[in-house]
Amino acid sequence: MSLASLCHREIVCVAGQAPARKAAEVMRKHHVGAVAVTDPQDASHVIGLLTDRDIVVDALALGKSVDECTAASLCHPQLVGVPITATRHEAIAHMLQHGVRRLFVAHADGSLSGLISMDDLLEAMAEELGDLSRTLRVNLEREDARTQVRQAAMTTPPLYLVRHEP
Repeated sequence: MSLASLCHREIVCVAGQAPARKAAEVMRKHHVGAVAVTDPQDASHVIGLLTDRDIVVDALALGKSVDECTAASLCHPQLVGVPITATRHEAIAHMLQHGVRRLFVAHADGSLSGLISMDDLLEAMAEELGDLSRTLRVNLEREDARTQVRQAAMTTPPLYLVRHEP
């Protein structure tokens, strides 16, 4: 399964000058834990990624007002991403290397294709592990059925043909 089929194609965005409260409201409305932060001068240019955790750790926990902090001031300015052709293993390695839970997924020309999270990768892997588990269970059931047939054949008393002459 490729990243193209796993990533979220519709990236939720907020403008860099938007207050952190507005970013949190957008996250809640769209049921996401992160938003792309766009350049105030060019809405098609992403300048960072803002997570719900960033708002809590970097604003609320420090006593800052979420109405005065902007999305741009709290977001991660380093855009971390992988090409759309990357494997899940490569995406996980990239997350580990950069210490992030989400990656932008980009086309070869650099345009964004989507966003993939650790949760997305875990869900895909859990689905595959579930399939493996079901495969194992089916194989065990088939083996058990074959064993029962063999045992039944071995417990049947032998038949003797007796020649009966008058």
